[in-house]
Amino acid sequence: MKVEDLIEEGVREILRSRKAKFYEDLSEVRLRMGLNENFLVDKFFSHTILMEAAQGIDVRKYPVTKGGRALEAISEELGIWEDELIVGNGSDEILDLVAKVFVGRGEALIVDPTFEMYKFYVGLSGGSVRSVLTDEDFEMYGDSVLSAVSEKTKAIFICSPNNPTGRQYQKDEVLKVVEGFEGIVVLDEAYVDFAPYALTMEAPKYANLLVLRTFSKAYGLAGLRIGYGVGNSDLIKWLRSAQSPFSVNSVAQEACKLVLKNRRVYEAFIKMVVEEREYLMAELEMINGVKAYPSCANFILVRVIDPTVPSSEVCESLRREGIEVRDRGELPLLKNCFRVTVGKREDNLKFVDALKRVLGGE
Repeated sequence: MKVEDLIEEGVREILRSRKAKFYEDLSEVRLRMGLNENFLVDKFFSHTILMEAAQGIDVRKYPVTKGGRALEAISEELGIWEDELIVGNGSDEILDLVAKVFVGRGEALIVDPTFEMYKFYVGLSGGSVRSVLTDEDFEMYGDSVLSAVSEKTKAIFICSPNNPTGRQYQKDEVLKVVEGFEGIVVLDEAYVDFAPYALTMEAPKYANLLVLRTFSKAYGLAGLRIGYGVGNSDLIKWLRSAQSPFSVNSVAQEACKLVLKNRRVYEAFIKMVVEEREYLMAELEMINGVKAYPSCANFILVRVIDPTVPSSEVCESLRREGIEVRDRGELPLLKNCFRVTVGKREDNLKFVDALKRVLGGE
């Protein structure tokens, strides 16, 4: 008997489709502009936060369970009751919990094109995924989503601002889905700090809405893996019950507290990202051969206009220039598209110059 014969058939197919290597080494890449990391957060300031967070921790001890230290800080700073919060090892852990607790072997609906991990976690839980497409301008309409719901649909995943299009959906359209669906609606607001509005504080008002947030993007804590979810206390209770007690490490919990105490400093970093995003957008609009889409996140989606020049080749050429961006051309509606993270001014300029060379403009 082979080991793979012991794996459930649906899960086996999902795992086979994953890349063979266990990790991606970007150490030789000069400019990391493919993972939506926030390098506009000052490195020295981040280091100071990290050192202060680690200073009072005895690593021989297990962390406070369920991310309790961070949970208290988020509750106090944002004015949300603790029983309406769940803190996880990145928002990914909470996505995994949703798939296990609420979807199981049922069905989830996703609004494509979108973040691929929704499909991954639902598949690992033994569930199936159906998708409904946005329109060609990447806008989502609540009626279209609700019309795609079947008797088997137990959860709907909506990413807004959406990864990888950068589009923030209209508030009324999102709430139309929440109010018209009897299952769980997961609203992923990982990039909402860079956007005009957030629905985070609305979540506890609805029995079926879970809003996800993260400290990876706006706060530059991607390496510490900490995120949180906001929802009705009954919904949160079930998710917490299924959560591993020590999934959120002690340093991440302490860093979260310190970051929230320094929110005004981070608001300045966020403002810098938005300013650089608009600058990069303006530069891209002047390049022949590409179309850049407006974004409410810390990245921009770019389409290569010439169909004979695959986006994958453009991404590979940029990598040879030492710049890593993310090819998204295989996703629905995104043929010949790639995603570039907004960086510091000098990095954005290097990317623009390299893209011009790759496209033959220089």
